[in-house]
Amino acid sequence: MPRLHLHLIGAPLVEVDDVPIETGRRKAIALLAYLAVTNQPHTRDTLATLLWSDYSAVNARAALRGVLNSVRAAFGERWLQSEREMIALRQDEDSWVDVSEFRRLIAE
Repeated sequence: MPRLHLHLIGAPLVEVDDVPIETGRRKAIALLAYLAVTNQPHTRDTLATLLWSDYSAVNARAALRGVLNSVRAAFGERWLQSEREMIALRQDEDSWVDVSEFRRLIAE
């Protein structure tokens, strides 16, 4: 089973099976970081407004679709849960996020 690693403390790095993944878009990393750090689903409208606040609603949603496509192309569908109106990052035993690990260690 492939493993996803998100390194967000410091320079962001996304790895699948210890191989760096390039999405080609800074907004893709921003989207992944936001989904990973909040660890909850968000509406498409919320994400579009957050990442493209200076765009019209229609253009922001189109830009979000483009970023979602680049994320899927970079590492597939396994970790991105995308439904009609909600988007989330699946965090399970095959994924690791440094921010989540940091929070866990602080809580101990």
